[in-house]
Amino acid sequence: MNIDPVSSINEVNQVNQLNVNTNTGDFQKAIQDALNNKDKQKLKEACIDLEAVFVNQMLTEMRNTIPKDPLTGDDFATDVFTTMMYDNYSQEIAKNSGLGLADEMYNQLSKKI
Repeated sequence: MNIDPVSSINEVNQVNQLNVNTNTGDFQKAIQDALNNKDKQKLKEACIDLEAVFVNQMLTEMRNTIPKDPLTGDDFATDVFTTMMYDNYSQEIAKNSGLGLADEMYNQLSKKI
């Protein structure tokens, strides 16, 4: 069985794009539910999750500018591992107020509660 590395990379990128598109609707619903229920904790969590998606997109685009390392190769497993690693990085950055985007969104949206 041959796996075409180019199509594998494209499939990973398509899955990432699908997740972003799906998450955008989920975030909008989560934020609206938090505002309707006047739940500040859920609003904060939704803002942090949205910042994590933003950071993930930023890190992914930054990673795409780096040339492939000949030592580790350019295979599907490496792409999956780095994608999962960057997902965790983005979640930790957002949880620890890395960019402050979640705080700003929360400050603006919490005025409506």
